[in-house]
Amino acid sequence: MTPFYSESEVIARVSRLTEGRLVEYCAAHIVIPAQTETGPMYQEIDIARLELACDLHDQYEAEPEAIGLMISLIDQLHGLRAEMRGLVRALDAQPEAVRRDIADRLISHRFGD
Repeated sequence: MTPFYSESEVIARVSRLTEGRLVEYCAAHIVIPAQTETGPMYQEIDIARLELACDLHDQYEAEPEAIGLMISLIDQLHGLRAEMRGLVRALDAQPEAVRRDIADRLISHRFGD
């Protein structure tokens, strides 16, 4: 079962995270806590996103909306990498002739032949 953390636990776990920053980051949808009877609750992934948000905020003096955009792009890249790994596994399962044909077509497409 995934552990959940309260606001105070998250603030204690993430260095440089303040209550004000947490409010801003939630408003910018950098994290979207689960709403429970006891209040908002956060998961490990939220803690990682908040750590990254604080790093980006401090290093680049970025506004929460810009941080949200940067993290969204990182999420998209992460998703594409997972898709690429799946594609590579599928290609590896193909016969050599099929892999060679695909490689030739990719090279041809890349160089506009």
